[in-house]
Amino acid sequence: SNRKGGRKRGDIASHMATMMLSKKKTGGDLPAGSLAYEELSPEEMQTLCADYTKTYDGQIPPMWKAAFDNNVKAMKALHYYYRKGVDGFDACNREDRSMPSHIASLRGHVQVLEWLASLHLYDGKFVTNFNLRDDGGHTPLWLAASWGWEKCVEFLLTLPQVHPYIPDAKGITPEQAARRVGYHEIADAIKIRGKELRVIPPDLAYWDEPDKRFYVKEPEEAPEEEEDTDDEDME
Repeated sequence: SNRKGGRKRGDIASHMATMMLSKKKTGGDLPAGSLAYEELSPEEMQTLCADYTKTYDGQIPPMWKAAFDNNVKAMKALHYYYRKGVDGFDACNREDRSMPSHIASLRGHVQVLEWLASLHLYDGKFVTNFNLRDDGGHTPLWLAASWGWEKCVEFLLTLPQVHPYIPDAKGITPEQAARRVGYHEIADAIKIRGKELRVIPPDLAYWDEPDKRFYVKEPEEAPEEEEDTDDEDME
């Protein structure tokens, strides 16, 4: 499969800029088709919900499984008909603490990410926290970058709330994860986005897991030079 979606090399950053511009023109309303009743009948919603709830074993939630399958219609039906969450305990895979946003990024399902990002609360805040980490410390951006899913990375980097430098449990950032496996254009795009957001680069900051934020590294003090006492001892 072609993870890069057939796009020519070197145009990720410019494509991201175009996407961000188009987002500004759409305003704050939910995009058409974000809610299930706009495209599905009650019977269709019930059928989709039944398909994903009848095998629920307490480990893999229906919403997570629908994201795994890239079944956006089922996700919409679960969210609308059964009020299933997309970013809480009822959507979290119990085995690895991953959310639908994580599995969608791991498998390259950009349509799922787009739908998750279309949901927001009445105060305008996004429903989905795209900076959540799974049990390995991986954010959705980290997973998409390390697996080379360009379209997912491009989309995630257009979201203002996505932090481009959050590392995994071993301290590896999304940019570093992409470079390690040869996805240098993705890594460059992440680095460019970090500069656009004026985020402190990883070499000057450290991630504090309890506080869920970066702190600026304190400059290391130069070791004090020991005084040369050889001459004094000889006197």
